[in-house]
Amino acid sequence: MNKSNIRISLIIPAHNEADNISAVLSVTSQAKEVDEIIVVADACQDNTAEVAKQFKVKVIERKKTQGKGSAMIAGVEESSGEIIMFADADLENLTTRHISQVLNPVTSGRAVMSIGLRDRVFGLGALIPKIYPMYAIGGERAMTREFFNSLPKNKNILDFGIETVMNYYAKKNKLKVSYPVLKNLHQVIKEKKYGLWQGFSDRLKLMSQVRKARKIMRHKNSF
Repeated sequence: MNKSNIRISLIIPAHNEADNISAVLSVTSQAKEVDEIIVVADACQDNTAEVAKQFKVKVIERKKTQGKGSAMIAGVEESSGEIIMFADADLENLTTRHISQVLNPVTSGRAVMSIGLRDRVFGLGALIPKIYPMYAIGGERAMTREFFNSLPKNKNILDFGIETVMNYYAKKNKLKVSYPVLKNLHQVIKEKKYGLWQGFSDRLKLMSQVRKARKIMRHKNSF
């Protein structure tokens, strides 16, 4: 696949990320491979949308949230790229090199999906796909539009479990997935953003959603 012949859309789902999204958009706006950036401000109670509008990006404002997966789908529906990339809105130390690392396996045709693994202590990030690929749930990932459109749209798995859905679907259909390790890339933890108790509660909710998605996707009738 030749980059000169394709269009790339970068979609950033964001929920109350006014304090963080500026740093992410400052970098993504400089990525030469990316043709359009779409921010989905999902039921934000802060000025996430207003901050995003300061950049040359398309902003979709949703008054009611239906989950992260639903926000991602909304972004794809408004995009025009043959290749879709997703990135979280609360990243720290993001660089244009990270974006290239995620995109290259797909733009080169080596994979239908590329999942960026955040750099973790003792190299644990790189070990995740080797031990159990289903746990590679990072938000920085690229894929062909064809792959995204082929995913099952079960409403029960459209929240944080959508990354797990992608992983299971690729494995079930024996599709090539790449796992670049994104050095020094981190995410603002929920406890820091929302406070200890709310952040911890949201983390438990996320883990529950992922487990639910895994359970559903293991069922033979989910595909």
